[in-house]
Amino acid sequence: MSESTSSPSSALLTRLLQFDVNPVWVKDLRQASRSWTVTGTLLLMLLVFYLISLGAVIFGEAQNRAANYLGPTIFGTIGLTSLVAAYIFIPIYIGVRTMMERISINADLQYISIMSPQKIIGGKVLSSVYLIVLFYSAAVPFLVFSYLLRGIDLPTILLAVALTFTLNVLLTMGAIVIALAPLHTVMKILAALFVGGNAIFTSIWIVGAAVAGSVITRGLSSANFWEEFIPFVATYLVDFLILAGLLYQVAVAFITPSSANRSLPLRRYVTFMSGAMIIQFLLWSWFEQEEAFVIPIVLGIGAISILGMFFCIGGRDDLSIRVKRTIPTNPFRRFIAFFFYNGTLSCLLWLLILWLATMTCLFGFNILWDNHQSGTFLDESQTLNFYVGSSLYALYAFAYALLGVWLHRTFFPKRTPKLATLFLVLLIILPFLFLMIFYFIFTQKMIDEDWVLPGMVINVGMVMANSNDDERNLHLMVHLGSALFMILVALALNFKWLKTQITQFCPYERKPETTTPLPPPPPSTGPNNELPPVLDRG
Repeated sequence: MSESTSSPSSALLTRLLQFDVNPVWVKDLRQASRSWTVTGTLLLMLLVFYLISLGAVIFGEAQNRAANYLGPTIFGTIGLTSLVAAYIFIPIYIGVRTMMERISINADLQYISIMSPQKIIGGKVLSSVYLIVLFYSAAVPFLVFSYLLRGIDLPTILLAVALTFTLNVLLTMGAIVIALAPLHTVMKILAALFVGGNAIFTSIWIVGAAVAGSVITRGLSSANFWEEFIPFVATYLVDFLILAGLLYQVAVAFITPSSANRSLPLRRYVTFMSGAMIIQFLLWSWFEQEEAFVIPIVLGIGAISILGMFFCIGGRDDLSIRVKRTIPTNPFRRFIAFFFYNGTLSCLLWLLILWLATMTCLFGFNILWDNHQSGTFLDESQTLNFYVGSSLYALYAFAYALLGVWLHRTFFPKRTPKLATLFLVLLIILPFLFLMIFYFIFTQKMIDEDWVLPGMVINVGMVMANSNDDERNLHLMVHLGSALFMILVALALNFKWLKTQITQFCPYERKPETTTPLPPPPPSTGPNNELPPVLDRG
């Protein structure tokens, strides 16, 4: 009996036929192909690129400047045009289309779908990347054509396109996050204008500095190509993947139902991302012997901690049955899981621990630096300013968040939890603003920068800028004591809430059904309420 074996090509064709295409990807691509906005913008770009290339060649020949290398001129002009079109049009188009799907009349795909949130966001990202590739496919042939006119090399062109492409992907994913954020439409527009607009212009400036500023060219021609340029490119790619993963996880968390444990994957990823960020910048600082590489660690982890506290207090406090069923029964695993599951208190503690762990890592790195490097990591006058001064922002944010939760639960318990976020902002701004107004009314002067105002986080920056080391250290310790005191007061005010948050984190146990047996039916009687006769079987 002979066995029939299939060829590798037929097996590959079978696997391709069984490939599960993402429905969101297909839907978005069909909408883009039928949209005259996309088609018209793409055709307009092709026309502009053709006219730029034709005009540069004709005028270069007419002015006898063909030997002056027209490649950089055409590359810069076409690159800037495609950069503006791709960085502005694609994020706006993707963001508007995604935001329209969040409206109740069109939200069936995201709210009444059997697809997982990961699959929905994956389809959105794939369609946006495909749209970016479509636009770049119109520009890249003209960019490569500039190589034939001399003055620019192919590695520079490829690196510039790769840098532009990766930043464009991040901008598009950021637009998806803003469109899916649980905010009012007006707030989404404001976030797109201020946050998205600054991100777009910053990305354009980065690409312009890297290409027009000849940063890529100098890196390629550097003598330390393998020791400096290649590690820098690898670090950039790792950071791109980490940041893209963060935006993906945030978008998934936004469309995940509130009854699910949507905090677990996001917090787990942020913890991994923070560890990767700390490791890579500490390695750069150690091998380059430059202390400034630790600044992104402080700024990045600090922004995650403070902004995370700002947003997490506006969520739900109770745990659904769906979440309780996944709580581990092992006490140690349950203790670790508490910081990664849903809940306001768990999120606040997780963010505070994340910041304290970062400071501990930096302190340990400081000791290793002082023992094994040639110089000291920090001056003695800056040690307290670095560790205590930066930690005060996280400690004050933790105290303000707890006070905001207490104000919301005490005075407005039936209103939306997002009021706690508003109270946090008011606690930061109003006391300092009122003090400035009252002081100016009575003295006609502004508050001196060397003043110490305990309990006011805005004053921390003023204290850290003080040039007198002794006064600065004393004022920082005063702020540290006031921040710890505020935390203790806030914990005491929220004692019942803290107890509820801790006690509710236990595995779900189905209560046994207690049913009382029904009483036996009364004996049937005759028409005259007489009992039926008893038959004697004897």
